[in-house]
Amino acid sequence: MTTAPRWRLVNPHYLKVIEFPDGTKVEWEHKETSRENGRTLRKLYPVPALLDPRDPSDCNYPGELIVAHAVEGARNELKDIIFQGEPTPEMEPLNDEAEAISKSLQTKWAHPIDTLPVNGGMNDAERVFMQNMMTEFAKQIGTALPQANLAVPNAEVDQLKERLAKLEALLAAQAKSASSEVPGRRV
Repeated sequence: MTTAPRWRLVNPHYLKVIEFPDGTKVEWEHKETSRENGRTLRKLYPVPALLDPRDPSDCNYPGELIVAHAVEGARNELKDIIFQGEPTPEMEPLNDEAEAISKSLQTKWAHPIDTLPVNGGMNDAERVFMQNMMTEFAKQIGTALPQANLAVPNAEVDQLKERLAKLEALLAAQAKSASSEVPGRRV
């Protein structure tokens, strides 16, 4: 007789558990009273159970939370919580059956950002074509824009230098007079 695939939960999970080992069913109850006849309608819906390995009340083994798949003809441990669905990357396989299932899902668990190509998905020929196209586009834009005359005449530069020198001298004189008025003040 084979054993059922078993995993240890590393982090909290919402899992589709039909029934806990103690017989408690995992379902949500909706009650509604009919206005016509006054009877209470009661519906039960299966819902996922939150299983947290850090919560001692959720642990089914000392300090651990072990879950398993129900496999027909396989032997289940009495305390294991049987869940339906696929395991997640944050479940640690405990036997060969669980290891095989987890390995088969590795490609599905790959992070979408980490698996993106580094060069934007382009091969070398496409990248070179794109660079050439962008260079050509930049040249066309450069020739289409009017050329601005950014050169400043030397006479204007000389005038600005003279004005700057006068302003610096004026500021230095003001600083000197301010320091002589207040004794002990440093500038």
